[in-house]
Amino acid sequence: MKVCLFDGHIRNHVQLCEELGISSPEKRVPDSVVLEAGFSRWGTDIGNHLYGSFALAIQDEKSGALFCARDTLGIKPFYYGFDSAGALQYGSALDEVAAKACTGLDAEALQRYMMFGYPVGEKTLYAGVKKLMPGHYLLYDQDGCVVRPYHDLVFQPDHSRSEAQWAADIERVLQDVLHDDAEKLASDASCAFLSSGVDSSYLLALSGVRRACGIGYDEQGASEAKAAAEFARGLGVAFEENKITSDMFFDAVPRLIRFAGLPLADASSVALLLGCEAVARTSDCCLSGEGADELFAGYHVYRRADELGRIGAPRYLGCAGILEQESARRLLMHETSYSADSLVGLIYEKSESWEHLSRLQAIDCALWLEGDILLGANAASRASGLELLMPYADARMVDLAARIPAGLRLKEGCGKYILRKTAQGQLPHEVAFRPKIGFSLPMCSWMREARHREKIDAMLFGEGSASLFDTALVRGYWTAFLEGNDVLWQVVYALYTFMIWYRQCFSRLPRIIPV
Repeated sequence: MKVCLFDGHIRNHVQLCEELGISSPEKRVPDSVVLEAGFSRWGTDIGNHLYGSFALAIQDEKSGALFCARDTLGIKPFYYGFDSAGALQYGSALDEVAAKACTGLDAEALQRYMMFGYPVGEKTLYAGVKKLMPGHYLLYDQDGCVVRPYHDLVFQPDHSRSEAQWAADIERVLQDVLHDDAEKLASDASCAFLSSGVDSSYLLALSGVRRACGIGYDEQGASEAKAAAEFARGLGVAFEENKITSDMFFDAVPRLIRFAGLPLADASSVALLLGCEAVARTSDCCLSGEGADELFAGYHVYRRADELGRIGAPRYLGCAGILEQESARRLLMHETSYSADSLVGLIYEKSESWEHLSRLQAIDCALWLEGDILLGANAASRASGLELLMPYADARMVDLAARIPAGLRLKEGCGKYILRKTAQGQLPHEVAFRPKIGFSLPMCSWMREARHREKIDAMLFGEGSASLFDTALVRGYWTAFLEGNDVLWQVVYALYTFMIWYRQCFSRLPRIIPV
């Protein structure tokens, strides 16, 4: 066996060495040795034995067969496609795979990008290049290429346990995860991202990390950083606010897209990049709370679960969106309109007996968390060189959350209820039960500033845009936004980030087939 690719962090490295009977005179057994031994024992089920994040490829040197896998929620990306000679190309860096396997711009993926604001599902915008989806493995041998799931997110509520028992389980699992990360967090330089919400506050309180940082900006009257700083002081933790200006933001957008390899119309990902770059000046790793909202029902839309999640209602396509299907088709001048229903078809099929809330959460984990949140976090990590540790996204927490009844994840309109009850043992009640604010940037005012307005205008109507978009419709969106229609900022920003990607990444590919 030979490890051809490993990108990630094996959180249970020590336990795996003990289980596999591996020892080394050196301080740490190489990850490659653990993966080779694990694959020899568990074969294609190895993904269920790894905790942490990973994109990996292992080859049987005798047969030439290749095994590839991606972690449960998709913290690390994995891309693959076939080159002109029919050989499999793969990796965790999209640009390297696309340079060998892309055959053009994927029209269906582009329409969906304008509908969702992020590259949704297994398609990338590069025709011929796909994502290996979270919890899946790929086998490639002389008989061809097969992709199958090794882990399926199934919500099966256990009603036999009490609220107190679930709370104890959550804290135990989170402590186990943090214990596995203890070596990385032991340094005085280790840090934790901190907002005013329960997710990051609880992580900080349990972890013992002595430094925290937050993101703020002058334009927001009630910055989360103030509440975060007060909480940190109460813990005796040093807190640093990293303020973002509009100039910093727009300078960072191309950087995020370059490292993501795809356009991303989520402004908070750019803020995360700037936060990571600030922390990376003094630290190698940082705790972050990605995954908690999706697993514990933190989004406001989940209050409408009985309406949105029932069988027979229009299919729920996730907690975020940009344009309706027909509007996206017209904007792109497509004759064919690509439905997004197929993206959630399998989830609807397997979830007929599920609680409505669970169906919505499964869809958001499969689409939004993978395609937006984790893509942006990985890009920010790669660009800054800062390792992001995400305890809520650990497979153990995923499996635990999927067994908690919906009535405890969302109770009487309170999202993340059971997580809040758990955290109350470590946090003041007003912090544990503080309403979700959500991280938002003053994008409307920033985009209307003269110097940024000129930059956006040049990108929207510059080279290449007329061949892709109905420029009259683009002009209509842009003008209406400038005249005060704040709702349209996301449409404009999605177009802006796409055109940056198109010029910076797509158009520079070698041997690209013209669109």
